[in-house]
Amino acid sequence: MSHHNHDHGHHDHDHHHGHDHGHGHDHGHGHNHEHNHEHAHTSPKELSFNEKLTILLQHWIDHNKSHQETYDSWAGKATGEDLPQMAEILKEISDDSNKITEKLEKALGLIKG
Repeated sequence: MSHHNHDHGHHDHDHHHGHDHGHGHDHGHGHNHEHNHEHAHTSPKELSFNEKLTILLQHWIDHNKSHQETYDSWAGKATGEDLPQMAEILKEISDDSNKITEKLEKALGLIKG
């Protein structure tokens, strides 16, 4: 299980990640998908919709980039194992993931103005 902290200026944003599909095997990627968020706010005011969406968009961007790096890594490994068709599919998935990241970044730019 990993843990990381994001400083968003007005509050701390902790992430705890775990991954469990209810069965015992490793999916071979460097992080997991269970997200528990802890927030310590300096004021009693709840986050606005835009503040929440900004945090989520940045998290999704980071998460998607992590997946893209994994796809690229495994494409290289597949090439090394003389599996060119597999490598090509993984590279296509990486490219598709990059397009999603670009759209998420565009959405984040709209929120930030």
